Amino acid sequence: MTKKTAAEVYHLFREQAGSHAIAGEVTLGMIIASCANRPVQNILELGAGIGTLSYALLEHTDAHLDLYEVNDFCIEAIGKNLQPFAGRYTLLTDYNYLPPARNYDLVVIDGGKGKKEGGFPRLVAAYLMSLSDVKTVIVEGQRKVQKYWALKALHEEYICKIKVQKDPTGGKKIGVRIDCRRSRNRWLRDIYFWYALARVC
Repeated sequence: MTKKTAAEVYHLFREQAGSHAIAGEVTLGMIIASCANRPVQNILELGAGIGTLSYALLEHTDAHLDLYEVNDFCIEAIGKNLQPFAGRYTLLTDYNYLPPARNYDLVVIDGGKGKKEGGFPRLVAAYLMSLSDVKTVIVEGQRKVQKYWALKALHEEYICKIKVQKDPTGGKKIGVRIDCRRSRNRWLRDIYFWYALARVC
């Protein structure tokens, strides 16, 4: 069966109620490319919205997806939109609980910064620091504060190499991919950290 392209996933969700803040084609393309030709078994998504990125992740991998969403409207939409992938994802509706796994091949940060989430950007940092291992982190959209806290948390253990994907239409849908390699060299970790901050924050 042919898998949907980034453009097809985007257009599938664009016309739905609640689609005003969905991921753009650039981020969807980066998500799909990040999953290609590599084993992806466990994925964590923070802030799933109506399930646009979730759909792309499940469509293009055989992985299990743990996803967080607290908005009642979005929770109902996720149940409908991810029906084809029943049994392959776990929906978590309370940010007071840490992710169920300790290792993730991919972490996707797609949430806001509202008070309801208890200060989402710092929560992102706490979650990342709670993990035993993470290979790649993708931050969707502008989300400069989330990028800062993600990089700050990761740089305690990892060298972080970043790839910035800009919106070719000139819009604000900018995705950032952070590839993580564990290192004991604090000096080297600091260099990569400050370089990454200068580029994305």
